[in-house]
Amino acid sequence: MASNDLGGWTRPAPGLYPHQWFWDSCFVAIGLAHVDPDRAARELLSLMHGQWENGMMPHMIYSSKWPYRLESWLWGTGGLSPRTSKTSGITQPPMLAIAAERVARALPPREATIFIQTILPTIIRFHEWIYRERDPQGTGLAAVLHSWECGMDDIPYWTEAMKHLPPTPLRWRWLREYRPVRPSERATPQDLQHMLALAYLLKSNHFDSASVMRQSKVVLADLLFNSVLAAANESLERLAETIDQPVPPELRARFAPTRRALERLWDPELGQYFTRNYHTGRLLRTPTVATFMPLFAGTAAPSRAETLRKMLTENRGYNNVPFPLPSVPRGSRHFEPQRYWRGPTWISLNWFVVLGLERYGFTEEAEWLRLHTVGLVERSGFREYYNPLTGDGLGAAEFSWSAALTLDLLAGRPDRELDYEQ
Repeated sequence: MASNDLGGWTRPAPGLYPHQWFWDSCFVAIGLAHVDPDRAARELLSLMHGQWENGMMPHMIYSSKWPYRLESWLWGTGGLSPRTSKTSGITQPPMLAIAAERVARALPPREATIFIQTILPTIIRFHEWIYRERDPQGTGLAAVLHSWECGMDDIPYWTEAMKHLPPTPLRWRWLREYRPVRPSERATPQDLQHMLALAYLLKSNHFDSASVMRQSKVVLADLLFNSVLAAANESLERLAETIDQPVPPELRARFAPTRRALERLWDPELGQYFTRNYHTGRLLRTPTVATFMPLFAGTAAPSRAETLRKMLTENRGYNNVPFPLPSVPRGSRHFEPQRYWRGPTWISLNWFVVLGLERYGFTEEAEWLRLHTVGLVERSGFREYYNPLTGDGLGAAEFSWSAALTLDLLAGRPDRELDYEQ
């Protein structure tokens, strides 16, 4: 993480990811809270510079040290984003409140109070934006308008939903320039075309959520995004209580419906949670690791939590893989062990599931997954993601959130006392 520190904020990895990503910085702060709480606080405070006037937290803040060519064409957020920052036009899972609570716990009391007082208005405005712009009908679930907003770019239920989009007007030579260096480990050119086409639709509607939701058929009540939202609402309430500042009543009234609505994403026939089409209400019955996210949110009914626990233990890490958890189960027709979110194991998703298992008292299962995750890092280093069949590291090397969340997983182990100076 120190090698990726660019002075107040942290890039995800050298080379491939030179800019600041929203939920990456939140994960980084969670790890830094164990070794340098002041620096962790600065990581989160740096995100405030990207917040739009309407409250949206963009998924990317672009570094001033890198050219802004394709990004300018893709987003063109001038007049919407802050004058001092170049940003994308979409958001990411709302991890800010969760990370801020972790950092506040690590700070001395006086510094914690100042930190919460500084960042809380930003978090409140962000959550107000989510409910105002993305759940105008009060369903309890936020609409997600692009797969990049859910954080799992080419997870199968998104690529299936996007496959009928028309081609983007982006010229192919620009697309080749944009593609990362290992095509076999990234989204396919066809899927990337669809992602860019959806981004172009958002841009053509000036990132107005209501307009996009009227025009686009690709509007999903994403399971991962909304599970993080439910957990973040809890963190927001606790942060506000810490400094004796009430959450605005109109915002707080939206929290309970979100927790109830997540339970409506359960499919009793398949015994899993799924993302739902926001317009039609139809569940997208494509199994992914996101099915475990209601454990992290604490919204799963006890019987359903037990079903998910058995899914882990009886399927040997989600359909018999030696390096769990795959983002897509091995038995799925979509499973590709090397391709981005279509099969590889991610430290971030394992972290969510470990915390979810602990929340429900499944301590043995949580420790089992914790040990597998830390062992994967010991074997292959801090990679962006990993092959669930071989354990080989994939994607970018020196990946910041893998290092940060490994620190957090190690700190949570009851049988190890860490020496951070080694």
